[in-house]
Amino acid sequence: MKSPYATISNIQTFFEAKGIRAQKKFGQNFLIDQNIVNFIVSSAEHLLNDNTTVLAEIGIGLGTLTYPVLSLDKKTYLFEIDNAYIQLTKEEILPKFPKAVLFEGDALENLFHIYNEKVFVLGNLPYHLTTEIINTLVVHCRNFQGGIFMVQKEFAERLVKETSSLSVFLSAFCDVKYLKTVHKNCFFPIPKIHSALILLKPKSQTRPKEWRLETEREVELWSRMLRTLFWGKRKQIQVSLRESPFSEDVLFREALGKAIQSAGIPPTARPEELNREQFLTLGQHLLDYLSK
Repeated sequence: MKSPYATISNIQTFFEAKGIRAQKKFGQNFLIDQNIVNFIVSSAEHLLNDNTTVLAEIGIGLGTLTYPVLSLDKKTYLFEIDNAYIQLTKEEILPKFPKAVLFEGDALENLFHIYNEKVFVLGNLPYHLTTEIINTLVVHCRNFQGGIFMVQKEFAERLVKETSSLSVFLSAFCDVKYLKTVHKNCFFPIPKIHSALILLKPKSQTRPKEWRLETEREVELWSRMLRTLFWGKRKQIQVSLRESPFSEDVLFREALGKAIQSAGIPPTARPEELNREQFLTLGQHLLDYLSK
């Protein structure tokens, strides 16, 4: 089912009737290209399996993606912060789709509702919250089944092509794939930059035999290790290990030093010279030393 607000003229009519406009503070640029909508829904549908019990959409807005997602006839959690679209959802969407559940307010404050669900997540993410939302999902949703997200094109390219603390951090939880560039003209109002669709697939599906971060302490150590190594642009690992404020704890610093030796990584190497598998190996050695 297609949203009744999937064209510019219908969006403008809705805005005029309600006396509202798109809110920059919420990053509201509404998807109007039905081909992109169909691509997202089709891609998600092919990835759903018997383990996926619920869907979730972050930032439903005018329902351009919501209507076809709900038409998949799965229990779906909807997250929305803007009162105008909360009211629209209550009046027009929820009565049509009894399997939809709406959570009002900041998505980050409500994502705990899906932490224990076998959930596949979709969303046109607010650019300023993209990293925080994705990190929250992969860390806390222990049955995360994957997700397709609309993000800034530059962000997507960095995540997939570059070695950074964020891209390496996520590699312990999931694989990230660049799906499609989305031109800025596919939105209304038109944003200043192009977007992209990325797919997150949990490692439990793609590489089931690899180690997994199981506890909050392990996640914190993995994060501290990366913040230590990526501290200071292009610094050698041995310099960051010695000077980073994230490695001031003596026990941690000594364990990371031993892990670097065990992983066979030259202390003169720079983080961007390592591949993600080396980081994962290094992380496993660090956890092994600190669990003794």
